[in-house]
Amino acid sequence: MQNKFSVKIPGINLKNPVIIASGPLIHGEYFNSIYDLATLGAITTKTVTYLPKEGNNTPRFAEIDGGYINAIGLKNIGIKKFVETKIEFLDSMNVPVITSIAGNSIEEYVEMVEMLDNIQVINAIELNVSCPNVKKDSIIMTSNYDYLKELIIKVKAATKKPIYIKMSPTEPDIVQTAKVCKDAGADALTMINGLSGMKIDINSMEPVLSNKFGGVSGSFLKPLAIKTVYQVSNEVDIPIIGVGGVCSTDDVIEMLMAGATAVGIASANMWDPLICYKIVNQLGDRLKELGYESVEELINKVKKTRNWYKLKNK
Repeated sequence: MQNKFSVKIPGINLKNPVIIASGPLIHGEYFNSIYDLATLGAITTKTVTYLPKEGNNTPRFAEIDGGYINAIGLKNIGIKKFVETKIEFLDSMNVPVITSIAGNSIEEYVEMVEMLDNIQVINAIELNVSCPNVKKDSIIMTSNYDYLKELIIKVKAATKKPIYIKMSPTEPDIVQTAKVCKDAGADALTMINGLSGMKIDINSMEPVLSNKFGGVSGSFLKPLAIKTVYQVSNEVDIPIIGVGGVCSTDDVIEMLMAGATAVGIASANMWDPLICYKIVNQLGDRLKELGYESVEELINKVKKTRNWYKLKNK
């Protein structure tokens, strides 16, 4: 049923554009004990790998001004146990599910996608190919265009579900990377992932994380996320889930104005577990104050300003 908040992304009719983004939290269990997740547009699971991962040694999480830095290292139970133990819970939430996966090879990605293909509760699959807190050789980097293209083509051939690509903000040419993804058959993009960073304890002179480096997330990422979403949406006609530093209703609206179709919220959930619920309840009044009757009206207005739209409608 359509309403003034409804938006569409490949494979999902969202009742509103607010999505819990993939992050260090689990698959929604914690949030579901606080509020009804069915009020959201969708949730994205914590990234799952082919084999279980213990992650990096502790300490692997630290607060920083405006966010946090983590080197959890994709700690997870592995795809087989995920399918065995988490699907029933995900099905009970009555909310669309995007499952995030990461592999060490194209073969691992393909096998994981095949395992998820017939699971009805999973609406779309997000390929995490840009995680900033694992060893460099343990995840495919999106700037390797030949590998990225082959990955998307082979994964698309293995499933009927839509495939989203999670992109790094450190791409040498993020617009070109997005074009490669679209041309290879990707259905949507999730952007951006966190940045790689470091924090040092000034008393011990030692890194606060055992891994030294970690993924940096928080409100300060928003200007970079807004910029990259704007750049890509201006040149590439593909739906975008905008992620990065979103902490408020106005942040969600700004991300939509940058060119996103839906908006993922990750780190803000760490310091306010009710943030997504609050945004959903505030969104209608704020849109009306700005002169919009629906989310779709705003999205369509933004589309008409994009370069690809102007070229298509000359």
